Order: sequence, then structure tokens, then C-alpha cells
Amino acid sequence: MQELPRLLATFMLAAFAMTASYGLGFVTGLRVEGVPALEGLRAAMAPAPPPGLGAQASAGPDGPAAGGTTASAAAGRGPAAGGFDVFWEALRTIQDDQAGALPEADSITYGAIRGSLKALDDPYTAFYDPVVTEINRPSLDSQFDGIGAYVTSNERGQLVIQTPMRGQPAEKAGIEAGDIVIRVDGEDISDLDLNQAVLKIRGPKGTTVVLTVLRDGVDGELTIPVVRDKIDVPSVNDVRLLEAEGAPEVGYIQLTTFAEDTTAELIEALDELRGKGAKALVLDLRNNPGGYLNTAIEVTSQFIDTGIVVQQEDKAGSRRAEGARKGGHALDLPLVVLVNKGSASASEIVAGAMRDHERAVLVGETTFGKGSVQNVHELSDGSQLRVTVAAWLTPDGSHINKVGIEPNVAITFDGGVPGEDDATDPDAAARGEATPTADAGAGADAGSAGDTAPGDAGASPTEAPAERTDHQLLRAVEEARKLVEKATP
Repeated sequence: MQELPRLLATFMLAAFAMTASYGLGFVTGLRVEGVPALEGLRAAMAPAPPPGLGAQASAGPDGPAAGGTTASAAAGRGPAAGGFDVFWEALRTIQDDQAGALPEADSITYGAIRGSLKALDDPYTAFYDPVVTEINRPSLDSQFDGIGAYVTSNERGQLVIQTPMRGQPAEKAGIEAGDIVIRVDGEDISDLDLNQAVLKIRGPKGTTVVLTVLRDGVDGELTIPVVRDKIDVPSVNDVRLLEAEGAPEVGYIQLTTFAEDTTAELIEALDELRGKGAKALVLDLRNNPGGYLNTAIEVTSQFIDTGIVVQQEDKAGSRRAEGARKGGHALDLPLVVLVNKGSASASEIVAGAMRDHERAVLVGETTFGKGSVQNVHELSDGSQLRVTVAAWLTPDGSHINKVGIEPNVAITFDGGVPGEDDATDPDAAARGEATPTADAGAGADAGSAGDTAPGDAGASPTEAPAERTDHQLLRAVEEARKLVEKATP
């Protein structure tokens, strides 16, 4: 009993010390306000993740139907979390010592995320800020306001018109494939990054944008006004019988992407060609950068209704097969598939399935070799994080990534045999938009700006140069006619 008073006094003293320490810490915390270095430290010690890393992951283009993780959980899990002490230390030092104005907080956050992703050595695990995310979205949502042109960048980083969309404002105004855009509404775009240039070209329906372009074979500059319109991005860009190629019995469908409406457009095109008497089909997937995994399965299922379409292999080596679906509209139609080194992602799934099931003859060049699966995380500020979670394999188990799909008949556009100089460059996606990547945004009105030389403004568009002969298509016609003859009793 004599010990009880002493123990009680000890407990009361300890409780008082804890309370005093907490109070002192609370008051000190209030004084952190307005001190940048201490603000950063307080943010680093806070339980919440840094801005933009707390949104729930969701499956999206080229991603699995389910199974996404949360970005916030990933950000604070495992031994890597402790390594951020050095990051916060460096950031505090910059805030204290850097001469001149610091960039906005979002710019620092986005730069830190991009820098972290570079350490993964995976060009397909990528971060897109809100502006880039919005620009990329129309390529799969199938509608936006703009001029209606696919663009890319050349080796100098200049914005180049890859091809105007048929019947859209750019084509109607006289914009041609190969035109180099150097000014938008009189403003030099050589110092603008990809997204800034794109946003200047886009605009509300009914407004006019004036493009100043350089064109091969034309002296000086061309100034071309284009009235923007609502652009419906078609998945099926061309449907016809190949009468001009001497094969009125062969139908032709050009598929430019794998979007939400692609399957419906394809079925309509198939039914139209059947109604016109098509006995065989050429499906053109050249320069098709890909799109939704589910759409690739639906497209493949128009031509096969049994068996595996594609396999997914996760990092543990476990595989999951996606099978064909019943109800195809061209199960009995002899088929030739055109591919080249611009055919990527979902295009390679279709081509690989056609090859492994011996359902079609592949003509052209070895495809791009983008065979990985990304989970698409829509982050809280409108930005987007795509994380590689699995690899794609063809039905027989062949890897697509960095390999591509080899055609049955190898031929270049100009009629030669593809050589080493024409080989697919799987790593080119990490260097820019000129090489197609699955869903990377090199779509309508997207591209990159660069330096140009001044010239004489105000000229009018001239006639388009003579078209080159498409030897790949001619060879596809030849293979299609062979299939028709073989199928004829």
C-alpha cells in the first residue's frame, strides 16, 4: 500500500509531460504556415499522398476488364516510400535556395512523376497531365471540334499533316498530306510544345483558324484558312469494291482505330460489301495505332467464332485467355489483312489471331510490336496514369511486345522487300509521337511543333502531287483473288 501513492504520482507526472509536449508541438505546427521549407516538411509528414496520386484506378483502353489497383495505395506501400525522404529534402533545398521564381506546384508534381516513371524503362507506363489527357480522349470518343486531320512530327520536330480526314474541313480547305504547319493564326508555333500547338489548332465549331504551311515542291509559304467543325472520327475510313484495282469481286475496308463505335461501323461495312457481291475482303490495318481491347476481340470475332483471340500474361507468369464470340458477320469470307510497321496494339491482336488461326493471309510489313496491357488510372486532377500490368500473346503463345506480327507476304508500299532499314523500332515510342503507340495520342489534330524558315505568305494551295502506287494493296488483291479461286468449287 505504501507504493500506491508513489506510483500514482509518477503516472500523473508522465501524463502532464505528454500533454505539455503535444501542446508545444501543436503550437509549433501552427507557426509552420507561410514558411516554404517547413510547409514542404509538414506535407511530407502528412498521411495523405502527394496531390494527384490518390484516385481510384479504373480499367480503360487496352486494359483488363477488372483488377486495377489504387494509385494511393501504390504510392505509400513498401520500402520505396522511405526513399522519398531524399526527394522532400531536395525539394526543400530548391525552395530555399533557387534563384528566381519557382514553377507552379502542379508542374513540379508532374515533373516528379514523369521522372519516376523513366526509372522503369517502360515507354508504356506513362503519365499525362490534364491537357494531354483531354487531347488524347477524342481519338477514342470519336468526336471533337477541330479541322479533321491526323498529324505527326518530322525529324526536326515540326508539326506535319499526316493525312486530312476525308470530307472534313482540312481537306475541303486544301490542306494536304505532308504540309508542315509553321504558324497558327499568325503565331509562330516553333517554341510551343506538342499540346500547346494542338490546342491552338482546335477550337469551337464555326470558327476559323488560319494555318501557315510549307509544302514540298512549292516556293514560299501557303496561308490556308480552315473553318472548324464538329469532327466525327470514323473507325471505318474507306469502304469500296476494288474495281479500280481490277478486282470488283473483292471488298476493301480501311480500319483506322479500335474505338467504341468500331464494331458497329465494321458490321455495317461488311453487310454493305456483301450486298454488292463481294466474294473476298481486304482489311487494311496499316498505320492503325490500336485502341480498346474489347473492340479488338469484337473485330476478330467477325471473322472467327471459336478459339482464343489473345492471351494476357501477368508479371507472375499466369495467363488468361480471351476467346472469340459468336455471331460474326464474315465467318466465311476469304480474308487478306494489310499491316505495316505503323500497325500497333489492338491491330496486332487482330493480325496475330488471324495468322495463328490461319484465317487470313497477312500482307505488308512486320507490325510495330506493342504487346503490353495498361491499366488506366484517372487521377483526381484530370490527369492520367497508365501502368503496364501484363503482356499480350497471340493465341499460340507468341509474344507481341518488341517483336510484332510478321506477315505471310512481306512487301513494302513501293513494292520492295522490307529490309533492316524498314524494321520495326519498338523503342521509338519513347522518343516522340512520330511512331505510333497504342493510344498515345498521335491522333486527330495531335503532333509536335518545330523550327522553320520564314517565307512569302499569302499563296494559295496548289494541286496535290501525283499519288504513288500502293503495291501492298495490289499484292493483297492478288492474294484475295487466289483465295476466291481456291474457295470456288
